[in-house]
Amino acid sequence: MVAVASRSRHRAEACASGIAGCAAFDTAQQVVDTSDLVFLAVTDGAIAPLVESLHWRAGVMVVHCSGATALSALAPAQAYGAATGSFHPLLMFSDPETALRSLPDCAIALEAREPLLGILEALVGKLGAQSLFVPPEFRAAYHAASHYGAAFLCVLLDQGMKILAAGGMKDDVSRGALLALARSTLDAIEKSDPAHAMAGVYARGDAGTACRHVEALDAIRPPVATLYRDLARHSITLAEQANRINRPVGDALRSALGDGEKSQAPPTEP
Repeated sequence: MVAVASRSRHRAEACASGIAGCAAFDTAQQVVDTSDLVFLAVTDGAIAPLVESLHWRAGVMVVHCSGATALSALAPAQAYGAATGSFHPLLMFSDPETALRSLPDCAIALEAREPLLGILEALVGKLGAQSLFVPPEFRAAYHAASHYGAAFLCVLLDQGMKILAAGGMKDDVSRGALLALARSTLDAIEKSDPAHAMAGVYARGDAGTACRHVEALDAIRPPVATLYRDLARHSITLAEQANRINRPVGDALRSALGDGEKSQAPPTEP
C-alpha cells in the first residue's frame, strides 16, 4: 500500500502511519496517479460520482468495495482503459480494530476479469480469507442476505435488550448475557446447521410457553411482540423442515402466537 486519501486529512494520516511506505494525500486524484491498483472504500452512492470526477489512465486497476453496486459504476474508468472489479469483505467495519482481527476468518466477494481477478484472489489468500464469487445479477440479493448475519443481528440483540430493560435490567448486564448466548448459538450452528442448532420453545414444540411469551411482550408498553411473532413463525417453519416438530405441533405453536391482540393458551393435553 503506497497511498491513501480521505475526506479527512487526519484519517488519511492515521491510516498511512501504520503502513510502511504509505503516504497520505489530500486528493483522490493523487492516489490514482501514484497507484497501480486503487481501492474505492466509499459509500455506495459516492462510487459513480467519484469515478466520474477522476482522470484514469490505461492499465490502472480500480476496485470498489461495495457489496450491492454493479461494476457499471466504474464505467468511466473503464472507458479510459482501466481494469475494473469489486472486493467486498463480509465484515462489520464499525470498529476497525475488530474488523482487522476478523479478516483472516472472513469471506470476500470478488468480481473482475483476468488478470485483475487473479490479483484479487491472491490478495484474499494473503489475508487468509475465503473468496466468494457472486453472479453480477445477484449482487443486491447477496448483499441483503449478508445483513442477516450482521446488521439485523444487531437489531435482534437491541430488541432483546429493550425487553430486558422493561424488567429493570441494566444494559451492560443484558448485553453481556445476550452476547454470551449469541456466541454459543453461533458455535452450535458452526457444528451443524441453523435448523438443528436451534433450541428453545419452537424447536421443542412448547406452545404453552410460546403463548406466555406473546402475552408478556404484548403487556409491555409500547408492545414489542410484532417482531417476535414474525421471527417465531419462521422458527416454527424451520423446526418443521428439520423434523424437530411435526405439523400439528407447528399449528399449535402458530395458534399460540395469536393475532397480535390477544393470544389464547392451547388446551392442556389430558
